[in-house]
Amino acid sequence: MTSSVKKIVLGGCLTGLGSGLSWSVFVHLVSRDQLFNGQEFALSLILPLLVGLAVGKRVGVQRRVLLPIAYLTLAMPLFGMGMGGGNVLLMTIGGAIGGLFWAVPFVLYILVMRYV
Repeated sequence: MTSSVKKIVLGGCLTGLGSGLSWSVFVHLVSRDQLFNGQEFALSLILPLLVGLAVGKRVGVQRRVLLPIAYLTLAMPLFGMGMGGGNVLLMTIGGAIGGLFWAVPFVLYILVMRYV
């Protein structure tokens, strides 16, 4: 495996893990009143952006790769688990798995462009 592929896989996993952890902790903290309104939801949408930017700076992967991974991870596994009442640990693990899953198209793109 090449260095860029490893970085994307690591960045995707860390982005998903960070998105899952930060989003689930934020939702848990602000919904103590058993109500998660639109303002809290809009504020929670900033967290994947911050996680993607931080992981991109640390790992060295471009933002145009990690930001879609962060928001797709939020859209697919995390919203579903959040609706089902998943706890913080479950959503963190689900976020890491989702980040790995959404990193696969970027890895395949790099491999195809390298060998074609």
